[in-house]
Amino acid sequence: MSRIFEALRNAQRARDGKLQPAVPVEGATEVPDRRRSRRWSLDISVYVYGHGPGKEPFHEEAHTLHVNANGALILLSVPVMKGQKLLLTNRLTQKEQDCRIVFLGTRRSRTVEAGIEFPHTNPGFWNLPAES
Repeated sequence: MSRIFEALRNAQRARDGKLQPAVPVEGATEVPDRRRSRRWSLDISVYVYGHGPGKEPFHEEAHTLHVNANGALILLSVPVMKGQKLLLTNRLTQKEQDCRIVFLGTRRSRTVEAGIEFPHTNPGFWNLPAES
């Protein structure tokens, strides 16, 4: 049986509650999820405003890959640096939010995945349900 088929079968059994959790390997440590809030895979259109390396202002329409109450993973085509501050505008709601880049990930042909963080938790920017 292929590993992919086995993984799919185990995932289905786990969803059905029929799969017992695996016993950890001796000496293994569990890595906690570092996210402070639930992550949602949503394609939300945002306007991104910032300043380039030479302090020239830029703006672009970008899209999210994942969002949460504390930030998002977005695709950008402008060059940015970790720590850089940006202003986002949610195209749907016209809400504005300051943020900063905390992660630069996979570079694609003309875009880069950029992880952004809000200064304060703000699920309302994405119209996410409040977590209890």
